[in-house]
Amino acid sequence: MKTKDVLHYENLKTIKYTHLATTIVYARAIAEVLGYSKEQIHVIEVGASLHDIGKSFIPPSILNKKGRLTKEEREIINFHSVIGYEILKSAGYGVNVAEIARDHHNPLSKNPMAQIVRAADIYSAMREERSYKKPKSHEEAMEVLRSARVPQNILDALDKKYGNKSAATNPIQHFSVQTAVA
Repeated sequence: MKTKDVLHYENLKTIKYTHLATTIVYARAIAEVLGYSKEQIHVIEVGASLHDIGKSFIPPSILNKKGRLTKEEREIINFHSVIGYEILKSAGYGVNVAEIARDHHNPLSKNPMAQIVRAADIYSAMREERSYKKPKSHEEAMEVLRSARVPQNILDALDKKYGNKSAATNPIQHFSVQTAVA
């Protein structure tokens, strides 16, 4: 089977630019507060920008389904992390970027960069307005992160950077693709 036979290009539309951009911005902010080097932050940004690439191989009927997913459908969607890992590893992105894709839903990951992106991904989803929900406040999003077993140092970094800001703050107002890959 060829890649073009299983790649669903229309799925790339569901990987929202705003979600990827805010995930990158939040991940960078966490890494900066935690004292990561410029090179490490670059790896985190690349991993954050590609963390959901595996979703492009999930059948659109499942990825875009309205309503509740079956157990089997949820397992298929969750497999996007492994698919993303394999794509990025085979494309030569390096172990950290590939592990970020693989572990961005795994609370037990030993890769601290993956844990940063995981927290940024969850925080971004909580703070975004979606057709089916209003954005959560910083405090509400932090409660979700605590229940998701995000490491305390990452919670502290997010709180330090965004704790005093309102839900209306737009973290990507000065974001550009050039910013993320510079």
